[in-house]
Amino acid sequence: MMDLNFFFLVALFLVAFFYSSVGHGGASGYLALMALFAMPVIYMRASALTLNLFVSATSFLAFQSAGYFRWKILLPLVI
Repeated sequence: MMDLNFFFLVALFLVAFFYSSVGHGGASGYLALMALFAMPVIYMRASALTLNLFVSATSFLAFQSAGYFRWKILLPLVI
């Protein structure tokens, strides 16, 4: 019999994969999964933020390494 944690990790991977494939971090998906699996609320916020930052950074690095990111376009927007 499969453990419930295994299903949670598989679902978490799928949420991260599908959200990152469209350029999002997936925090809303992580929070929904954690709520469905009855994770204590005190851990949900920090966990979703950490996962969101990791998935967003991974997507950004893939985007940048493919040559689609231009600092010349970003800097005027930041300033």
